[in-house]
Amino acid sequence: MKAMFPGSFDPIHDGHLNIIKKAIKLFPTLYVVVSNNLEKTAQTDINLRAAKVNAMCAEISPNITVLINDTILTSSLAEQLGISYIIRGLRNNDDLKYELELSYAMKKLNPQLETIFLIADYGLNEISSTFLKQINKLKK
Repeated sequence: MKAMFPGSFDPIHDGHLNIIKKAIKLFPTLYVVVSNNLEKTAQTDINLRAAKVNAMCAEISPNITVLINDTILTSSLAEQLGISYIIRGLRNNDDLKYELELSYAMKKLNPQLETIFLIADYGLNEISSTFLKQINKLKK
C-alpha cells in the first residue's frame, strides 16, 4: 500500500513532520509531494522547498520519497503512481470543511482515491505555514 501527502510545505513545519511520522507508520511507502498552491502568492522556489522537505524526511524513514508536482492534478499523479490513499492534516473545523470539499473533488476525479485525515499532536496544530512565513519575514 502506498500513500501520498501533498502540500505546498512553504515552509515545512513540525505539524507537517508529525503527520508524516504518523503516515509512515500506517503505510510502507509514502510519497511527500511538494506542489504550488495557486491561492498563495510569492511562494518560495519549489525546488528549495522540496530540498528542505527531502532532508527532513530522510531523517524519518528511507521509505519516504519526496516528489515535486507543479504540472498535474494531485488525483492524476496518484493514479500514475498507483496510489490509493491521500493523507491530509487537520488542525481545526475550518480545515475540516476545506479538506472535505477537496476530498470530494479528488474522489470525483479519481474514484479509486481515498482520503485519510490525520491530526497533528496537540501543540503542533496551532499555526499554519502561511503565518510561519509571515513571522519569518518580520524577523528579518
